[in-house]
Amino acid sequence: MRRQCSVFPVAMVSAGLAAMLAGCVSAPAPDNATSPWEPPARAQNQDNIWQDIRAQKADFTNDLPLAEALDIALQNNPASRKTWSDARSASAQVEQAKGYFLPTVVGTVGINRQRLTAEPDSFDLDYNKYGPGLQLNYLVINFGGGRGAAVEQALQTVYATNYLFNRSIQDVLLAVETAYYGLVSAKAGIEAAEANVKDAQTALETAQVRKDAGVGTDLEVLQAQAAYDQSRYGLVNAKGQFKIARGALAQAMGVPADITVQVVAPTNDVPKAITPQDMRQLIDDALDRRPDIAALRATLAARKAAIRVAGSTLWPSLYVNGNVSRDYYDTLNGQEFQANDWLYGAGATLQWTLFDGFQTLSAKRAAAAQADSAQAQLQQAELAASANVWSQYYNYETALERHTVSIAYLASASASYDLALDSYKNGLSNIIDLLNAESKLAQARTQYVSARQDAFTALANLAYATGRLEKGGAARTEGIFSTPVRKDQP
Repeated sequence: MRRQCSVFPVAMVSAGLAAMLAGCVSAPAPDNATSPWEPPARAQNQDNIWQDIRAQKADFTNDLPLAEALDIALQNNPASRKTWSDARSASAQVEQAKGYFLPTVVGTVGINRQRLTAEPDSFDLDYNKYGPGLQLNYLVINFGGGRGAAVEQALQTVYATNYLFNRSIQDVLLAVETAYYGLVSAKAGIEAAEANVKDAQTALETAQVRKDAGVGTDLEVLQAQAAYDQSRYGLVNAKGQFKIARGALAQAMGVPADITVQVVAPTNDVPKAITPQDMRQLIDDALDRRPDIAALRATLAARKAAIRVAGSTLWPSLYVNGNVSRDYYDTLNGQEFQANDWLYGAGATLQWTLFDGFQTLSAKRAAAAQADSAQAQLQQAELAASANVWSQYYNYETALERHTVSIAYLASASASYDLALDSYKNGLSNIIDLLNAESKLAQARTQYVSARQDAFTALANLAYATGRLEKGGAARTEGIFSTPVRKDQP
């Protein structure tokens, strides 16, 4: 009779200590439904992320052009770094999948205490057996193509994450451009509001002069005073909007909102007009170019590969395996016994799962359903992208027309105000005519500032919708409208 026992005192003690320590950890819940929970000190992860952000040396003493703001954002904004990390993680999964092509080698070291008792001679032998060993297992081929499908699935996943990384860069660029033009517009809004205050002050002073000369009334002065106070209210609001816009740009650039960021206005002018486009060609080109659509197509390919991976276990697999070990023996009862030996083994195994409780079939059906879901998601995204290109194109076209009209409106309103002011000074019109002209001029200034911002922002949105938003390509139509020009199609 042979009896074999293994002694693992260290492992048993370690397991006991781990269980004891685990029992000491608790997760307290709030005491009641009306009092806030008091978190323990260990509840908050003590990281230094915000301190690291604060420690960055950000020198924005000079006014930033758009290109420099984009450079800073691509370096600091965490959105693109997140998708970059996701892409690297997916790339590592490809190497993991390629491991199916390589053999698995496991090294072992074992020690056993053994006691041999033989009857009827009452021969006892007590000894230790120990030594190292190697085990090799190699999947030569899976007849269902599972190895290749697993690599293809991982590779398509990498493609998808890489495309999403590209799209995240475009997300950052769009956010910065939108915030940049918003800050430029807010700065111009302050200038427009200051001009409105100046005009209202002129009207108030004129009304006061007319009253002192005996040709005006207190009502005219009060009406002019109300218009002046309203213009001051607009100036306060414009300054507040400027501060908010500056914080939005700081966030888009990946710096704390309380860091002062100043920008210079774009030197390029708003394009005056665009030629009619073949919308069918423009949409098709956008769907071929957009990284987010390409990511969904790669995801669909990965889901289809997953179907082959799930069904590969329905087919047999051929393995080559082998082992080698060196065994040493030491006696413990004083008897003369000591021997060392080598153990070798090699072989091939054909493994075929004949029945697994329909797990493989269920997994294959689930993978097929997930592929169908990915295909539907892709179709939905393509339809949404086509509608996005359509709407952004006409938003841009409309923004250009509004900008052109706003220029004409500003010119006419300015001339009307000047004429109304001269007429009021000469007693040819009343204060109401002057205040109406002043209000129209203030409205024209506001619309001009808004229309200019809308034109630049609409162009950035169109470039984003077509997948052509690139650093340095701000407010340029080159490349966006590179498709053949034909008759516009609905």
